[in-house]
Amino acid sequence: MKAAMHTPQASEPKRVLPRSLRLRLILWYGSLIAVALGFFALLFLLLTTDAINQSVNDAVRTEARVAMLDVLDDLSASPPYWKGPLTMRVDTYRDPGVAVEVMDAQGQVRYLSTSGTRIPLEKNIARTVLAGQPSVSYDTVVDGQHVRVEALSIRAPVHGVSGNASGVPMGNGPVIGVLLVAKSLADVDATVLLLRTLLLLSGVATLVGTLIASWIIATRVLSPLSELMATARSIASSTVRGTRIGNLSQRVPQPRSYDEMAQVVDTFNEMLASLESATQAQRRFVADASHELRAPLTTIQGNLAFLQRHLDELPAEERRTMLADAHGETLRLAELVEELLLLARADASVDTSFVAQAEETVAEESTRHESPVELDRAVIQLVRQLRRRLGVEGSKLKLEIGHIEPVRVRGDEESLRRITLILLDNAIKYTPISDEEGANRVIVSLERANGQAVLRVCDTGIGIDPADLPHIFERFYRADRARSRQGTGLGLSIAQTLVEQLGGHITAQSTPGEGSTFSVWLPLA
Repeated sequence: MKAAMHTPQASEPKRVLPRSLRLRLILWYGSLIAVALGFFALLFLLLTTDAINQSVNDAVRTEARVAMLDVLDDLSASPPYWKGPLTMRVDTYRDPGVAVEVMDAQGQVRYLSTSGTRIPLEKNIARTVLAGQPSVSYDTVVDGQHVRVEALSIRAPVHGVSGNASGVPMGNGPVIGVLLVAKSLADVDATVLLLRTLLLLSGVATLVGTLIASWIIATRVLSPLSELMATARSIASSTVRGTRIGNLSQRVPQPRSYDEMAQVVDTFNEMLASLESATQAQRRFVADASHELRAPLTTIQGNLAFLQRHLDELPAEERRTMLADAHGETLRLAELVEELLLLARADASVDTSFVAQAEETVAEESTRHESPVELDRAVIQLVRQLRRRLGVEGSKLKLEIGHIEPVRVRGDEESLRRITLILLDNAIKYTPISDEEGANRVIVSLERANGQAVLRVCDTGIGIDPADLPHIFERFYRADRARSRQGTGLGLSIAQTLVEQLGGHITAQSTPGEGSTFSVWLPLA
């Protein structure tokens, strides 16, 4: 008891909050759009910035080429090369935002633009240029502005002017100074900043617009799911604790466009229609079974109650008659219960095969390895037995054997005998006795057709009305013309169930007043 008291109780499963499929789709779609927009914006910005920088470099080199020509014009062909302060014609080529500075090898400023602001030059760049490097480009700040600087080495024009590989005019003597040409990048930085801002704003606007449009589209596309969920919830809420199935006549509205979602809705509606039909059939089955069981039970109960009250008063012959009636109804009740149990087992086996596909595969393998049944021998033997029974009863009905071929099928021999017996009993029961020659007969045939075994039972009975023919395999269904005969209405339903379990199918053809033909198609062994 103590151990039981200290046993921890099973923890209840945590309730998982539902996550919105619409929101997840929007987030995934938005993330992909954001990544794509960011990639293309970055690529566009890099290419545009590179093009702008290339244009600025070309502009600075052009300014440097013109300035170098002026410097070389004022230099002497012999040491000390510098005649004095340079008189460069800066105004003839100067652009807004361009500054020029010339220094000799000793660091003395030989020329400075009218701005009067020195251009910063790092020592390592100055050493590189004075060592003979034709030009060096770098960025710096002048008067608080971002500028691009082109530093060129000035060579003495010993033997005139010549051009170097870069296209900038130079002398061919020793390096005697440095030319610095600076161009402001304020307009370039403003353009790049504007470009970045426009890309950012357009990307955000595109992303927001895409998300809003995606939300609207997803809402419209997924709206059938909401209808489907509402219908399923309505049916579930109308089901009272599993004892009564809710209203299965509800249907989900059909979407306008026929796409995958419409197919889901169609499949769901087909499932509801099948469930509704199955539920109605089950209710009819329960009602019919109750009616069929109540009739013999009422007879038995009435006879036994009457015997119990008036046992001493009744003659012996009447008592035997009432007991015989009760016994006959008991046999009828036992037969009905046996047929119901057979149908229940068949339904259970079908349900199990649908639930577990692995078990179905095993069952198919076991059926495949079953020994084949000689159906022709079983049919002939059963016909002989029924002929003896008809002879004992003194019936004039002729039970004939038509064309019989040697046929072997796989399956349960007892099920095959039961199928044949049901069809023969039906044919005998609904074939009236007539004095005309050949008017009352039942013919049994067995042959091969299209790779299958075909068992046919033909009779010259009352036939089946066309309105009743589609329903003859339903449980407890009995046509008006057949209600005068004794029976439960389960025979053909049992036959169809057994045939389907053997992998075959059964069909019926009939002409009212002329007779009926039942055909059973079974796979050959």
